[in-house]
Amino acid sequence: MRSQYTAVLSLDFMTTPSAALIWLAFALTSIGSSAASAELNYEFHWGRMSVAEFSLTLPTEENRAIRVEGETVGLIGKIFKYDGAIESDYSNMESVIFSLSGTDNDFVEHRTIRFFPDQPAEILDFLDDEQEQPSAEIVHSMGTTVDPLRVVLALMQVPNSNDSPACEGGFSVFDGKRHYQLALSSAGEDILEADRDWTYSGPALRCEMAVTYLETTSGEEQNPWYEDDSEIRTIWLTEIEGDRVPVRISMPGPIGRITGRIQVF
Repeated sequence: MRSQYTAVLSLDFMTTPSAALIWLAFALTSIGSSAASAELNYEFHWGRMSVAEFSLTLPTEENRAIRVEGETVGLIGKIFKYDGAIESDYSNMESVIFSLSGTDNDFVEHRTIRFFPDQPAEILDFLDDEQEQPSAEIVHSMGTTVDPLRVVLALMQVPNSNDSPACEGGFSVFDGKRHYQLALSSAGEDILEADRDWTYSGPALRCEMAVTYLETTSGEEQNPWYEDDSEIRTIWLTEIEGDRVPVRISMPGPIGRITGRIQVF
């Protein structure tokens, strides 16, 4: 059985940075091509201990995909090894392709899911060491859902004066194994201090995300850690070259709260 820690990391990063990492009808046109040409890199720590490194690649005019790649590192990486990537292709908003591939403690996993704006998702490919591919009946019963990275589009949207705030809204998300509801809410602006000499300091929008786990697709009882999960994920965002990007992330985990920071130096 794969570790609870790596399951939490992969889930949270798909829903933030895997949360964050949150995530349905936000327009891609609000994301410019200036900062989108760069890869954003993040380090995650539990206190002073490094636990993971992730990168976020934003869409360009030529490639309308968002991609997150990462792995556990340090002592945690030796005990609970995870290395993987998730990607959503938004070149056709009527048929968004979400893919996940990775190695979790030597177990290979991958899935590909097609999402539609007005009907249930369709699983195209599924391999997992814990369960068989969910049936079409189970996926259909969820109704219309969105891919985990759709929230990144919402968070990075720099609203016009007549638009609603970027950090507001609810999302019914399906990642191939779990169905959950995400609720975003703005908590004002904070001034971040650079508690590492390589990360961002300055003003940032504080965005809070509540997660409600609705169901698993394995037919088994939901993991109690997920059922009882009432802790808020927090994402701080700031505008860089016309695009709003996450600069710090805080999320719960079985070993305590984990903090992710963008590398700017």
